[in-house]
Formats: sequence, structure tokens, C-alpha cells
Amino acid sequence: MKTKLLMLLGLILALPALAQQSSQDDPAAEEAAQRERAIERCNEHRGSDCETDAGLAEWLLLERSRSEAEAEGSRSKNQTAPRPTPR
Repeated sequence: MKTKLLMLLGLILALPALAQQSSQDDPAAEEAAQRERAIERCNEHRGSDCETDAGLAEWLLLERSRSEAEAEGSRSKNQTAPRPTPR
């Protein structure tokens, strides 16, 4: 009984990793999934234009991973945080 329970628990814990690995293999599928998540997020926030590329641009930016953002040059690796203004 314990072994079956442990096997079931191991399978449950392994499923997200397997799903993530399969989506990393196909960039087109990942891009489509990001677009779907962006549309859902836009609709949740009552966006006015959730269908066109221009309307989804902000939401698509939020769906990028940190490594994707760095690869596209949105931040340089040596960039420092802004310093507070002296009072």
C-alpha cells in the first residue's frame, strides 16, 4: 500500500516537469501558449483590445521569462538599480 502511494506521489510530482519539458521542445507551441495566457490575462483585467497584436503587446511582455527578456536586451546584466534621490 505504501509503495503504491509513493509511486502515485512521485508521478504527481513528475507531471509538471514533464509538461514543461515538452513545451520547451516546441517553440511554436510555447509562443501559442504565451499568447493564450496573455489573452486570458487581458480579459481578466477587462482590456479593451485583447485580440490584436498591438492590444496584446503589454500582456505578451508580461508573459516572457526573465531569460527571454535578457536575451532580447530589455535589461543589461550590468544594469544597476536606480539610486534614491537625496533629500
